[in-house]
Amino acid sequence: MIKKPLELSPAAIDVLGQLYTNGPTWDGNVASKMGRGELCQAGLAWHEHGYAFLTSEGVRTAVEWSMADLRRRNQKRWHEKRTES
Repeated sequence: MIKKPLELSPAAIDVLGQLYTNGPTWDGNVASKMGRGELCQAGLAWHEHGYAFLTSEGVRTAVEWSMADLRRRNQKRWHEKRTES
């Protein structure tokens, strides 16, 4: 069961999945700058030199995210990466 540090907005959840599946992402390609900012405030992501990337807590959160929720949200790439390991 995931221990969410706080309730995340849909935009933050999208960015969490994006950073988990794609790795560090340049600002011009991030799904939502507001979502990225929310993740940074929660300590789940860093933002430096125009790139966003997950902290170790962000990776833990992404790995522990509910598989049922990923399917419900149609997060196919995130779901596939989780099932690869």
